Amino acid sequence: MKEIIMISEVVHNGEAHLQVNSCFVQMVSMLHPSKRIVFRAEAKHIAALKKSLPHSECSNLEFLSYEKYYNEKKYNWGLRIIGESLQIIKSLRKGKSLGNELYIWTCLFPTGHFFLNFLLLFQRDRKHLIILHGELEYLKVKNKRIIEIIFGLVLRLGMNLSTKQTKYIVLGDNIKKSLSDKIGQRILKRTYSILHPYNFFVEKDLITVNNSECLIIGAIGTQMLSKNSNYIYSLANYFKEDILKSKISFVTIGKVLPELHQYETDLVKKFYSNSFVSQKEFEFEISKLDYIIFFYDNTAYQLCASGAIFEAIRLGVPVISIKNDYFNWLFDSYGAMGFLCDTMEELEIVIMNLKNGEYKKDLEIFNNNMVQFKANNDIKNLALNLKSII
Repeated sequence: MKEIIMISEVVHNGEAHLQVNSCFVQMVSMLHPSKRIVFRAEAKHIAALKKSLPHSECSNLEFLSYEKYYNEKKYNWGLRIIGESLQIIKSLRKGKSLGNELYIWTCLFPTGHFFLNFLLLFQRDRKHLIILHGELEYLKVKNKRIIEIIFGLVLRLGMNLSTKQTKYIVLGDNIKKSLSDKIGQRILKRTYSILHPYNFFVEKDLITVNNSECLIIGAIGTQMLSKNSNYIYSLANYFKEDILKSKISFVTIGKVLPELHQYETDLVKKFYSNSFVSQKEFEFEISKLDYIIFFYDNTAYQLCASGAIFEAIRLGVPVISIKNDYFNWLFDSYGAMGFLCDTMEELEIVIMNLKNGEYKKDLEIFNNNMVQFKANNDIKNLALNLKSII
C-alpha cells in the first residue's frame, strides 16, 4: 500500500490562493512520486486547480471536494469559523481512514489554528505542516481594532498549543525574522522559510506591449484601506493635468471595496471593480500596464508575503511601491525589480521622471533581474527547499 500525504485547503473558495496552492500541490507531488497525494478542497477551487496543473507531473494526485460553506458576498464570521472547524474535522477523519502519514494545511484562520492544535493534543501520531499567510498580521497589536487583537491572541494561543509534530512554513526569510519577537523560541525552531512559490509560465498570446505614449500605471487585486489603496486617487489628482492630456493613465484591476467609494474619482479607470474576474482576464489586463503600483507599508505587509508582486514579476511588469519590509528584503536578495520609495512625494517624483522618459537604464536592469529571478526560482528549484522541511 502506498503511503499517503493529505493536503487540505479549508479556508478558500474558487480561485482564491490558487497560485500558491497549485504550486504546493505540484511540489509535493514531484517530491513524492511513489506516494498518494490527496488534495482536499472546495469543489470550484479543485476545478480551477486542476486546470493549472501539468498532469504529466502529477499522476499520483487525487482530489476530494466539498461544497463551499460561506457566501463571499455576505461575510459572516460565525459561518466562516464553524465551517472551517467542520472541514478540519472531516480532513482529519478522512486522513485517519486512509492511513495518512502527513497532513499539509495550506491556510488556516486564527480560530482554525487554535481548533486544529487543540485537537492534535489528543492525536500525536501524525505529522502536520501548516503554511502561514496573512493571519500573522493579527499578531501585531499596534493600531489594531479590538476584534483583530482578539484574533491575534487566539492565533498566538493556537500556535503555543502545537506539539513538536507540527511544523510551520512562512513565505520569506524576512517574515521569520520579524516573527522572532512575536512567538516563542519553541515555535520559532519549528518554523521554516521558503520563497513564496509561483508558477511563472506565461502563454505567448497573453504578452502585450503598450505602444502608446501614455504611461499606464495600475493597482492590482482587491482594493482596500488596509493596503492604502485610497492613495491612487490622491495620486491621480496630483497628475490630473497629465491624465487629461493622455500622458499618464491610472487604473485599478480588481474588486474595489465599498470603504473606498468616498475617494473614487473619474481620473482613475476601474476594471472588474464590481464583478468577478477570471485569472486569465486578470492577467490580460495586467499585461497592458507599464508599471504596477503598490502602497503597502509595514502596517499590513511586515508578516506576510505579497502574491501580487510575484504576478508582476511573472508578467514582466516592474513595480513602483512605498517601501515595506517584504519588498525591501525581496529586492535586497534578488535585485531591484522596480522603484521603492520612502514617501509619496518621492513616488510622485519617480512617476514624473518616468513620464519624461527617464530611467531607461534602470528599466533594463529591472527586466534582467525579473528574468533571472524567474529562472532561479521555478517550481523545481523551490521544491528542493521544501524537501528539506517535509
